[in-house]
Amino acid sequence: MTDHIPNDLSHLNDAEFNALCPQGEHAPGPEPLSPAAQAVLDAAFVPWETIDTPQAIAAAALRAAVVQVTPVSTNARQMKIRDEFLAIANELKGMSN
Repeated sequence: MTDHIPNDLSHLNDAEFNALCPQGEHAPGPEPLSPAAQAVLDAAFVPWETIDTPQAIAAAALRAAVVQVTPVSTNARQMKIRDEFLAIANELKGMSN
């Protein structure tokens, strides 16, 4: 057997190399986002034709987060929290006009 310098993978064939170092679609990547996190991200990256200011983008993302974590409820405390966050989102949206 030939002595190889550490991290020298040149002695591997393609199959062996790809088994150790996945490439392309097989490469490890970040875990997919939860539906709630994806909804907030989607709201923050709406097309610029529809939302054109940083305040409006923040409002859209905040509104999406509120909808994800505080669904409409009969619990008065939860509804108060939801309404307070939505008021912040509306205030931010109002700044973008």
